[in-house]
Amino acid sequence: MSNSIPSERARNEARRALIRSVALPAEKGSYSLVSEPIVLGLVAAPSWAGLALAVAAVGMFLFNRPLKVVLADRRRGRSYERTTLAWRFLLVYATVIAAGIVVAFALGGWRPFVPLAVAAPLLGLFAVYDQRPGRSWQAELAAPVAFAAIVAAIAVADGWAWTPALALWGFMVARAVPAVLFIRARLRLDKGRSAAPGEGAPAVIVSHVLALLAVAALVWAAWLPWTAVLAAAILLARAVWGLSPWRGHFSAVALGFLETGFGLLAVLLVALAY
Repeated sequence: MSNSIPSERARNEARRALIRSVALPAEKGSYSLVSEPIVLGLVAAPSWAGLALAVAAVGMFLFNRPLKVVLADRRRGRSYERTTLAWRFLLVYATVIAAGIVVAFALGGWRPFVPLAVAAPLLGLFAVYDQRPGRSWQAELAAPVAFAAIVAAIAVADGWAWTPALALWGFMVARAVPAVLFIRARLRLDKGRSAAPGEGAPAVIVSHVLALLAVAALVWAAWLPWTAVLAAAILLARAVWGLSPWRGHFSAVALGFLETGFGLLAVLLVALAY
C-alpha cells in the first residue's frame, strides 16, 4: 500500500506534465506579448464585441501548441498518447475560437476583422518558421507583430476610427519588436555568448530609439496620448540598463517576470490615459 501511493502520485504528476506540454505554450515570454495588446484594447476600448475578440485571440494563441505537436508526430509517422491529447485540445481551442468569432461578428460586424486580415500573412509566416527546429528570429518577431493587431480590432469593435485604432497597433509593435530583440540579446549576454550580426546591444538600443521616435510621431499627430512617449522612454531606459555592465543578474524566469512587469506598466500608462 505504501509503495502504491507514491507510484500513483508519480503517474498523476507525469500525466499533468504531459497535459501541460501539449495544452500550453512552452515559451513563457509569449504570454506577456500576447496579453499586453488584449489588456490595452479592453482597458482603452471596452466592449462585449472586443471581449469576444479577445477570447478568440487567446484561443488562437493556445491553438498553436497542440497543432505543433500533431504536425511533429505526423512527420514522424507515429501516434502517441500526447498525439491524442493534442487532437482533443485542438478541438477545444477551435471551438473557443469559433465561438469568439461568431459573437464578435454578431455584436461588432465585419470591420473589427480588417486588422486581423491584414496581420494574417505575418501569422502564416510565424506558422511556417515555428515548425522548424530551434528558435528562429522570424517566428519570434512575426508572432507579436501579428498578434498585436488584436488591439486595433478591439478598438474598432468599440466604434473607434481607423487612425487611432491603428495607432494602438503601432504602439504595440513599437513595444514588442524591441522587446524581442532585447530578450534575445540579454539571454545571450547572461550566457556569455557572442551576439549574432545585427543583434548586439547597439542594435537593440537603436531599435528602442527608433520605437521611441515612432511613438513620439504618433503622439505629435494626436493619435496616441502623451503617456505613450513616457512608456517608450521607460522601455528604452530598461534596455540601456539591462544590457549594461551594471545590470542585475537574474535567472531566465526572473528576467521574464521583470519584462512582463515593464510591459504591463507601458500598456497601462497608455490605456489609462483614455
